[in-house]
Amino acid sequence: MKATRGRGRVARWGALAAVPLTIAATLSGASSAGASLPSTIHLYSIDDNSGPAGAVGVDATQAYELAVSQINKEHFLGNTTLSFSVGDTGGSATTAANLATQAATAHYPIVFGPVSSSTAVAVAPILGRANQPTIFTQAGSSGVLVSKYIFRMTPLQTTQFPLTLKWLKSKGVKTVSVLYDSDFPTQAQMAQELATLGPKYGMKVVGKQAVLTSQSNISSAVSNLAADHAQAVALLVLLGQNATAVSGLSQAGFKGPTVAEEGAANGGLDAAGAAANGVTWTTDWNTGETNAASTSFEKAYQAAYHKTATDWSAEAYDAMWFAARGLKEAGSTSPQAIQAALEKVGKAGFPGVEGTVRTASNQEVGPGILVQYENGDQVIVKSPS
Repeated sequence: MKATRGRGRVARWGALAAVPLTIAATLSGASSAGASLPSTIHLYSIDDNSGPAGAVGVDATQAYELAVSQINKEHFLGNTTLSFSVGDTGGSATTAANLATQAATAHYPIVFGPVSSSTAVAVAPILGRANQPTIFTQAGSSGVLVSKYIFRMTPLQTTQFPLTLKWLKSKGVKTVSVLYDSDFPTQAQMAQELATLGPKYGMKVVGKQAVLTSQSNISSAVSNLAADHAQAVALLVLLGQNATAVSGLSQAGFKGPTVAEEGAANGGLDAAGAAANGVTWTTDWNTGETNAASTSFEKAYQAAYHKTATDWSAEAYDAMWFAARGLKEAGSTSPQAIQAALEKVGKAGFPGVEGTVRTASNQEVGPGILVQYENGDQVIVKSPS
């Protein structure tokens, strides 16, 4: 199902009408809501549904819609119904800033921010100055949590990256070469994090190659990466660039361990075929999780959209439930009440498809899961001690 895009247009539910209530029943708890909530609450998302991070944005939007449908069918907010619409940044920071200005003027009870750090950092200051309750997923760079009214419901990859480094250490790696997107704040920050943390895990960065997110031809950078003769390679790039890099390294004869970040997930490596087997990274959620809410979510997402759920969709689904819990706790649509309620809900934690969802200083925290690419699947692997 396509997301409804454009400011002020309400999403159509279509295929979601037949989705069962299993997840909502698992997650909701009590169904009474604050008596002060209006009959309809309109929520708005500024997201990257096209452009370099378009695949991530679409998955997030679809999960938001699925969650809204479940919340309404469960009557989680009593007689209050949620509606939801989306504005597409197209990957443009200027468009994102314009949408944020419009959203701040419209005074939505809660706004959801874009998944890409490059657009998120354009949106966050505008909504922060307006005291607009805002929830981001992904968007892991600095410059996003600039206000107490802003929450990020994805654990930072930089905090989970040590699990990847422990895995490299367990393989006896002493030298690493890095390929990263220099114009994508999260990737650039992770490249720096690797150089800083490497010595703690007995390894040294011996080469760094920078590319741009829009760059389709990265063969020269990959050749230089192979020429570094490091024992391992770290790929900190977006989506399909991972497959291009892996294929190039394979052609150059590189056979050492390769690690990545979440951009390699959800089909990002498929074009490389068997050459991508063994690429390893840390994520906050993976298909096949065993908790009941996760299993039900995967089935409902598949039924609604005829595709497999991703970590991006799992995060967004939990984020919308976080918003609903905040609205219920606040019993009000005032920014101050919602901010305080979201902070309270996040600190207490709640059951979600990612497990127990909890925040500290408005940032979701979690231990992470080590996964590895094997013949088209993402397989959970045992974390090193």
